[in-house]
Amino acid sequence: MIDPKQDGAGALALDRRGFLVYGSLGIAGLWLGGFGAAAPAAAATLAEESTAVAAARPMSLGYVLGSEEIPNLRYLPRRIRSPRPSDAAAKGPVFNVVPADSLPSGDTSLVGRALRLKIHGLYPPDALAEARRSKLPLAVDLDVVFPAPDPVFPKPARFFAWSFRRRPGWEPSPPLSFVFPLDWQVMPQIDTTVTPAKGGQKLALSTRFTLDQDTGRPRLRRGVYLLGLAPDTWKADLSLPDLARTAPTGLVSILLSVESEPLKD
Repeated sequence: MIDPKQDGAGALALDRRGFLVYGSLGIAGLWLGGFGAAAPAAAATLAEESTAVAAARPMSLGYVLGSEEIPNLRYLPRRIRSPRPSDAAAKGPVFNVVPADSLPSGDTSLVGRALRLKIHGLYPPDALAEARRSKLPLAVDLDVVFPAPDPVFPKPARFFAWSFRRRPGWEPSPPLSFVFPLDWQVMPQIDTTVTPAKGGQKLALSTRFTLDQDTGRPRLRRGVYLLGLAPDTWKADLSLPDLARTAPTGLVSILLSVESEPLKD
């Protein structure tokens, strides 16, 4: 239910069932106002679970330019959700991915309202075809670090939000939407652990968003992000039609959308 151990960052580790228990106590509402369906993690093999994890490295994020104009980021347009090479010549917007740490700055207008994050799943679709799956990681786990929910719990809380397993069967968690309590001093932190295709040492990646121009950190804006599964995934610009045309497994990412919660009357 609730894992009492402290993780390497000193955060209290909470699984999804733990969040449901907190919700029954009225605590999870401090974080998850509109918490969506839980994302059950697929069971990992014993060998995968016992593999050592290397020290965390900076996560590489891409940002989809133009995605900030999409009215509702919970339901992405086809040109982002499932891009095609022909989109480059068709009428309508052509979306481009740029390194998220290259954006001029974050959007300070987001502060003051809860932040809605949605994990859509692995991306791009063409890189997930059955014939190419052997090149994909064996497992991916994504955690979101929240601020302490209550003075009684002074440590940040780690939410086991989303996972993927390629063995014994294809088992990604379903999409998950939740609310983060954005503040000037409290930015979303996302950690992933990736088990490579051939096994071996797991790769730990971590990022914390910023509204400023902090070197190497993704700028926080409304829009769509691609969370790379390797430290150097998003180092150059690329259009989504080109990504659909080549669909290299080296650019496989986790699709994440970010937007403010509507103001309540």
